[in-house]
Amino acid sequence: MSDYHKNGKLGFERNITILTMQVTRLEEQLKYAIECNKVKDKYWDIIRVERNTFALDIIELQDKVRELETELYFYNRNKRVGEIVDERTKMETPKLKM
Repeated sequence: MSDYHKNGKLGFERNITILTMQVTRLEEQLKYAIECNKVKDKYWDIIRVERNTFALDIIELQDKVRELETELYFYNRNKRVGEIVDERTKMETPKLKM
């Protein structure tokens, strides 16, 4: 029977080899995960900036809509006031007969 099957020198070396391979594989996975996180963080930062920019654009557009609605209200009100004044001035001026 060989020393390999016992927990002797060959078994110990085999365990060290297996553990070394596992550590190497875990280090490679860790490097890959770190790179993935860097890429993710880069794109999440870009997305965050774009999202905040869109939020600011929406606020600016909402303010502009309120401003335009106010202008439209006063335009329609002034137009209606002008029509009422025109009707009253037509009624007050005497009609000339020829």
